[in-house]
Amino acid sequence: MGMPRYFFHVLNQTSHVHDEVGAELSSIAVARSRASDAAGEILTSDLRDGKTDIVFDVQVEDDRGARVLTVHVVGTVETGAPTR
Repeated sequence: MGMPRYFFHVLNQTSHVHDEVGAELSSIAVARSRASDAAGEILTSDLRDGKTDIVFDVQVEDDRGARVLTVHVVGTVETGAPTR
């Protein structure tokens, strides 16, 4: 019996990218780390592209189609002087 396969789906307000291939990973902890890394890369890319209000999810499903975790990301860029 091989390692479990996890699928990483990305959903935002306008699109849904469904992972058809997935990745064989040794544990749910590794899948969580992989989902967190992906979320950070997406957030960084969106910020560099000039987006100011970012909301998306990275949903992780196991090979039975059950959602095992979701990384929910909210990012906002405010311009101007900080208010304190």
